[in-house]
Amino acid sequence: MANRKVAIRYVSPLSAFKTALSLSLVGLAAWVICVVLLYFVMGAAGVWDNVNEIIGGVGGSQGITFGLVLSLASLIGAIGAIIVSVLAPLTAVVYNAIVDLFGGLVVSLSDDGELVG
Repeated sequence: MANRKVAIRYVSPLSAFKTALSLSLVGLAAWVICVVLLYFVMGAAGVWDNVNEIIGGVGGSQGITFGLVLSLASLIGAIGAIIVSVLAPLTAVVYNAIVDLFGGLVVSLSDDGELVG
């Protein structure tokens, strides 16, 4: 039942990059799955038929298709994943610089698994 306080004084930029990359790829997969589910729910509600009629009525020849929606969602998700993966090591470098000036995060650890206040 011993408690100890540990200060996090250094975060490896490579470790931050690997962690951010893996989490952003999981987020990308979740994003695409949500977009696919939302597309089919909106299709069942007739939203895409109405939108395509409006586009055709205005004079447009292309409608909104599943491929178009999936492509745009994948592109937006990939851009977000790249941005997160690139900013994570920069954040680690900034954190390390600030820790040199002011000190690191202090975390209290307990042997019995209880949260220490």
